[in-house]
Amino acid sequence: MGINTGNFSNIGTSYEEGSNSAVLSAIARSAEELTAGKGWPDGVNDLLEALGRATGVSRVWIFQTIEITDTHITQNYTFEWAAAPRYKQLDMPMFSMFTNKIDRPEYRETIQSRLRGEWQKMITEQLEPGWLRDSQEIQKIKSMLTIPVMVEDQWWGTLGFDDCERAYDWSDVEIALLKTAGYLISNAVLRDRLSAKRRQFSILKQLTDSSVWEFDFKTGQIWCSPELLHSVPVPTDNIRFSLNKALHMIHPQDRRPLLASARSYLGGDRKGVFRFDLRLFTDCGDLRWVELIGNLRSSEDGKPEQLAGILIDIRKRKREEQRLRKEAVTDPLTGVTNRRLFEHRLQEFIDYSVSVGSPFSLFFLDIDHFKKLNDTYGHTAGDKGLCHLTEVIEGQLRIKDLLARLGGDEFALILPETNHETATAIGERLIRTVESTPFEHDGETHWLTISIGLAVSSGQLTTPARMVETADAALYEAKQKGRNRLAVLTGCAL
Repeated sequence: MGINTGNFSNIGTSYEEGSNSAVLSAIARSAEELTAGKGWPDGVNDLLEALGRATGVSRVWIFQTIEITDTHITQNYTFEWAAAPRYKQLDMPMFSMFTNKIDRPEYRETIQSRLRGEWQKMITEQLEPGWLRDSQEIQKIKSMLTIPVMVEDQWWGTLGFDDCERAYDWSDVEIALLKTAGYLISNAVLRDRLSAKRRQFSILKQLTDSSVWEFDFKTGQIWCSPELLHSVPVPTDNIRFSLNKALHMIHPQDRRPLLASARSYLGGDRKGVFRFDLRLFTDCGDLRWVELIGNLRSSEDGKPEQLAGILIDIRKRKREEQRLRKEAVTDPLTGVTNRRLFEHRLQEFIDYSVSVGSPFSLFFLDIDHFKKLNDTYGHTAGDKGLCHLTEVIEGQLRIKDLLARLGGDEFALILPETNHETATAIGERLIRTVESTPFEHDGETHWLTISIGLAVSSGQLTTPARMVETADAALYEAKQKGRNRLAVLTGCAL
């Protein structure tokens, strides 16, 4: 006789072995402990002891399956109850996180059977000579029963019963009862995982506002905890809704990019973590930035089953990113565009001007005798004058115009779709407005004047360097003619 294997659904209902009340009572007591109190791992240890004493075996143990490949299996001897010290194996190095080759047909079939969720029993003296019988005899095992522990349809580990004194043949009823113990262990594993996730989520919530979520591919339903869906914290049950409803809770501009990113993730190797920043509407209609983070769980045939993870409130991060972006392109003193962005935008305006054939104008301007203001009243007065000038100019501009500070008291002003006559009129108005608008500093009134160089092109200037050179030359001419005035050069003047 070799190893007998079978499905639990095929076990008969005969009771010829007699009463199994001791085993049933042990399982009942342990079920109460595992669900109501002790849990993992203390409740599991108590369960093994209760099963060992009820069945009269020498040893009850649990091997946890760590990893399985085509050639190797790694397991760990995580729990054990022994009827006497001589049966104890838990502390043996050979059973601590051990890896075995799957190079024997009988061993491979044993593993495949457990992967299918099948129980196995054997009487050592009835085994064929070979590796398995030798292994049992070395451990002085006369009979054995193993029951796989399945967690979420995966082989998590093995519940085993070793009898070193009897060549015992387990009945169908006994196996069925002990399979119930396997379910209890499975539930204990799930409860421990859930408890660990709750602890992790609790720690995460102390660090940042967040919600947990889950999308079921079979039902198309999304589950989400309510933390980030409510503007005002309220005691609300977890929420379930359809994918379509979930998409309507997302800002319209973020929906298509999110779906495209998700399709790309699902169409790739699906490894790693899925991440996406989006704007989410709360129940009050407020918008908040969140980062969606998730991992995919697939079936054995590779089909996606569940995408689940967390939502993290990233409003603070987005504000910081916006601040950094603004600082990267903004003059810190005046708040207008800096030289870096000006050079980039100038090329864009030139490209547009050339493509549509519309006029395009550029001012270069600075404050007349600005050095004297700084030297006489200090740099604080100079800074106040620069900010004052910026406010005055911005008050005269159109929405599409772009003012930039190039450095010191030098500014540039881009006037898109503006011809010579219109640009000249704008420049003259700016000169008059600045001249007639003083600013106060330390109880004194200060008056500023500006000089402007105007470069105008109707599509002939095609590079930023040429445009800048023309405007700069015009500004020099305005200075030479006495300041507080505008000078103009066209694109064909150079």
